Amino acid sequence: MRSLPFVMPTLAPALRALAAAFAVAAGPATAAAQRGEPPLAPFAAQKLSVMPAQLLRADTSAPLKPAGWAAARREIDDSIRTALYERGIGTKWSYASDIERLAKRNSSYVSDPLALGVSQLRGRALKADEPAPSMLVSNLRSLIALGDSRYALIPVELSFEGRGADAHALLRVVVVDGRGGTIVFAIDVVVPAGGRFDAPRIGALAQRVADLVIAR
Repeated sequence: MRSLPFVMPTLAPALRALAAAFAVAAGPATAAAQRGEPPLAPFAAQKLSVMPAQLLRADTSAPLKPAGWAAARREIDDSIRTALYERGIGTKWSYASDIERLAKRNSSYVSDPLALGVSQLRGRALKADEPAPSMLVSNLRSLIALGDSRYALIPVELSFEGRGADAHALLRVVVVDGRGGTIVFAIDVVVPAGGRFDAPRIGALAQRVADLVIAR
């Protein structure tokens, strides 16, 4: 097992606009990286549930304010779906809108997909194969069952670094084995945010997520 910072402090801002800071991987994701493939390539042919974006961390100088989070979260979810569809994943995976719709139909026995309990996955380095938070695992199991999948890709937290034109958006993405209850993969994907976090920048962030699965 290994633990690395999500965002390398020595990475120049110009490079951070083009690359994601790799954090941790286990199992299939490690094997894919060793073969020079996108780390989540082994999951492309499997069923996987893409959960709704969960949390926002933004101070008063961030280009996105809490009041705009609900709309931005929906845009992030839809953009990730679109980007993955464009790469050929299609309906093999379940997406945030699918999961929310099914959860509403089955609300008596499934958890709220917008409140999975991911707070322990942010603000720290993670270890490959470490147990995922018990509340998260419990919430996930009923939801992934709706999509007949084992693994869940979770956009854990959107955050920002820098100010004004130098601001960057970071989306923490974690893949959890819902049955095994462990963390399989985690990364922060990074794009320039500039002075505003609008649809084109959200689209760029979603493309970075899709890059983890199928290269452009």
